Amino acid sequence: AESFLLPQAAVDVGDVGVLVCPDGSLATVLSVAGARSLTGAEEVERFVETAARRLTTSFAGPGHALHVAFERAPEDAGDLLAAEAERSGRACARIGLDLRDLLEERVRRLAPLAAAETVAVACWTRPSALTPDRRRLDGRAVAARLRHWEPPPDGSQCPFRAETSLGPLHAAFVAEILALLAETDIAASACGAAGTVRRLRAAFCGPDSAGPEWRPATAAGEAPARDTDPPSLGAYPPPLAPQILVREPVRGPAGAVTVGARTWRALDMELGPRQGRPFGELVARLAGTGQPFRASILIEGGGLRAGPARTAQAAAAFLAFSSPDSAAVRDASRELAALADAGQAVVRLRIGFLTWTPAGAAPEVLAHRISRLQQAVEGWGEITATPVVGDTLEALCASVPGFCCGSTAVPNLAPLPEALRLLPFGRPAPLTRSPPAHMFRSPDGRLLPYAFDGDYGCDLIHGVPGRGKSVLMNTLGLAFATQPGQRRLPLNAVVDIGPSSHGLISLLREALPPERRREAVWVRWRMEEAHAVNPMDTPLGCRTPTPTERGFLRSLLGLMVTPAGAEGIPDGMRELLGPTISAAYALRSDASATGEPHRYTAGRDPAVDAAVARHGARLPDRAVWWEVVDALFEAGASAAAIRAQRYAVPVLVDLLSAVRTPTVQGLVGEAVHAGSESVTSAFTRIMADLSAAWPTMFRPTRFDLGNARVAAIDLSAVAPAGSPEADRQTAAFYLLARHAMTRDWWTDPDALDAVPERYRPWHRDRARRMAEAPKRICYDEFHRTGAAPAVRAQIERDVREGRKLRVRIALSSQRPRDFGPVLTELASTFWILGAGGRTSEIEELDAVFGLGPTLRDAARFDLTGPTATGSPALVIASGADGRTGQLVVNSPGAHELWALTTAPVDVALRDRLYRRLGPAAARAALAAAFPEGTARARVARELADLEARGAHAAASEEEVLDRLAAGLAAAATGGEGRMPWTAAKTSAA
Repeated sequence: AESFLLPQAAVDVGDVGVLVCPDGSLATVLSVAGARSLTGAEEVERFVETAARRLTTSFAGPGHALHVAFERAPEDAGDLLAAEAERSGRACARIGLDLRDLLEERVRRLAPLAAAETVAVACWTRPSALTPDRRRLDGRAVAARLRHWEPPPDGSQCPFRAETSLGPLHAAFVAEILALLAETDIAASACGAAGTVRRLRAAFCGPDSAGPEWRPATAAGEAPARDTDPPSLGAYPPPLAPQILVREPVRGPAGAVTVGARTWRALDMELGPRQGRPFGELVARLAGTGQPFRASILIEGGGLRAGPARTAQAAAAFLAFSSPDSAAVRDASRELAALADAGQAVVRLRIGFLTWTPAGAAPEVLAHRISRLQQAVEGWGEITATPVVGDTLEALCASVPGFCCGSTAVPNLAPLPEALRLLPFGRPAPLTRSPPAHMFRSPDGRLLPYAFDGDYGCDLIHGVPGRGKSVLMNTLGLAFATQPGQRRLPLNAVVDIGPSSHGLISLLREALPPERRREAVWVRWRMEEAHAVNPMDTPLGCRTPTPTERGFLRSLLGLMVTPAGAEGIPDGMRELLGPTISAAYALRSDASATGEPHRYTAGRDPAVDAAVARHGARLPDRAVWWEVVDALFEAGASAAAIRAQRYAVPVLVDLLSAVRTPTVQGLVGEAVHAGSESVTSAFTRIMADLSAAWPTMFRPTRFDLGNARVAAIDLSAVAPAGSPEADRQTAAFYLLARHAMTRDWWTDPDALDAVPERYRPWHRDRARRMAEAPKRICYDEFHRTGAAPAVRAQIERDVREGRKLRVRIALSSQRPRDFGPVLTELASTFWILGAGGRTSEIEELDAVFGLGPTLRDAARFDLTGPTATGSPALVIASGADGRTGQLVVNSPGAHELWALTTAPVDVALRDRLYRRLGPAAARAALAAAFPEGTARARVARELADLEARGAHAAASEEEVLDRLAAGLAAAATGGEGRMPWTAAKTSAA
């Protein structure tokens, strides 16, 4: 293998690694992550057109070559997933979550469905790119330098040949390739010298040969100490070959070669394709078979300058679709010459393929794989390929980008655009370059890691019912909670209608230590005193609200005074709100000369009374609650002071007094509401009516999430549907739930001028800690707020302010128009799970999200909803690197599915087992009995079977679920152990 290794040194030129060869050739290896957006026919043609325009000059003559290698290794996916699970496990352990069983299950679930893929490109610049005179001058300069170079040619890495006239040409060529990939939305980067050597070793000797701790010694870094003779040689960088070739090749029967853990066989292209087909079609042919393979495509410039005989032979090979006779050779040569005369580059094209088995596998397995690979290759554009290659070891070496610039395949001539069309650059790129928080995959199995890049963002999640929307939302919520780099559980709030988030909260709660389980809280909100939240609460010590809180209060009051079904706040009312809010706070402030602060009454809150006694707080006679707040804060009892302040601040009922103060009346004047009633009277009437209808908003706060960091509020009991008035109530409680869970998130640590001086250091420290913490709030069933512009206005404000306060926002709805144009414009990520296949909805999606033809086709045909292998989604994201649009598949395991499912039948069964076994044991029992993550088919069959037995058989779904749960619980606890459906049939009979 060493005889095929061309590079002799590896150096860094800026951030770019360059391999230096004895003949002066230079090579740089690029790592290609893939296409940022889904690639279809339109995107392929765009790439080909752009690339041909940019590269024609470079490939018109000899000297430049592009070697592209694609490898797909299904058996390596498990190792990658296991390593990622181990890293995620460490991240979870750091924040106190024990999710080892779930992470291990993800590996078992994804490994059979995924494959490891790599795409690497070697950009070669050879001395033939220079004029003969320049080559002679460079040769003399290098020879002069080498007179003072002590080591022998194979004893060290000598970087002198990189310092020739070829260097600028090579740098320009590499820059042109990188610019081309960036222009066509293909993510790629140049490897440094050390990274390049690692890639060479891993590609030749196997991925297990280059461990994560190994660092190669290159001419770009300091040489390690070596014992040499003479000793002075130890100061020079060690040679490359012993660092790369660490596994000895062993030749086997039928041309097989074993290197490390893989036994290889090769396949070479003899005749070029009759029609250029995208590389994705070849991957699709092999993806379902689990076939590992490597494709090596070498494109060299100056194809028509290789000599008349070789040119004719290559032309005939590539243009075999014409005819095999000599006339076709003549016609092909003329056609290529005409293309060259017209300014189009004609290149030499050589393509090779390899496949492998684990070392020690039966030879028949490898023979079967090479045969299957040949069938797939020959069906891809009608290529003619042969497994009879000159030397499999040479073919393997030639398939490693940067190893050498050659191939065992027959050279073919091709117009540059036809060669470019074959490149594997359309593979989907990962969704992040950061450490991933969750692992998606492409439909054909490429792993697509996802992370919450950046400190803020707005996710819009759209999908008709039954397409996996709730599971995806919970998956993203779990990924946010377990994202790497955190020392505490990130702040995560969910406003929900229904129990969709209950499974996520239960999963996190059970994963926390017992003493920390209050950090994950799920609440079904009800119209009762224990759930009272005063929207007029202020930060500790503040007699007036912050600007953010005042904006929220205006939004809520505007919603409350707007008649159900109306488009916006009526005239007169809008002008009334601001002065009335200010008057209410002045009314209950102890800092106002005309204020009437609330008097402290012992016994109203025993916890406050106990704190006053415990800390010996000195209170004046007839103390007001504000004085209790100040005294407790000075005593260091901030938690008790916060409780006391609930009785000091105004409540919404106080607005009825505030609206009649002279200050407000002087501003309102004679304004009328609805043509006759004064706005003051209308405001009083509306608020008095709502105080009876929505009592939890009009009382001092009793609802307290404590130290919860992940919280979900289910509004189903307070969010009715079916009328404009119900919609208004739903919207109001959306806003109130947002306030209850996130009011501390919106304090800017650098904007605390309105906070009293004595409280400012406490607030600044708290606000700084809060600003540094990742935060996310998710609103499910967002379409329920469609008739409430106030809710949308508040969330639009939150999205804008979230950019500086590290708040992410997620909105979920069934129709794309529910989000509105402003939120659609502000959003950073769209998740589309299906529009039901209707043309009108596809057109609406295109209008809202700007899909384009390829993404539009994916939305129409590929978003099929959950299947046995996962649930597909279209993700469109905007970031620093541009726009991303990928089709991903979410494939949670059975434990995760049972924790996150929202299907009514499955939720009912899960809740029964939760009550019998507890959440963790219940999920384990359900996963064992129903590894597909649902019992709906089983329940349906049980019902049909029972109904077929006659009128005397119990055929209600409730009874089937009861029996099923009882059987699962008995089996899990060591009872009779019969399968639950067997027990059901026996009792029915």
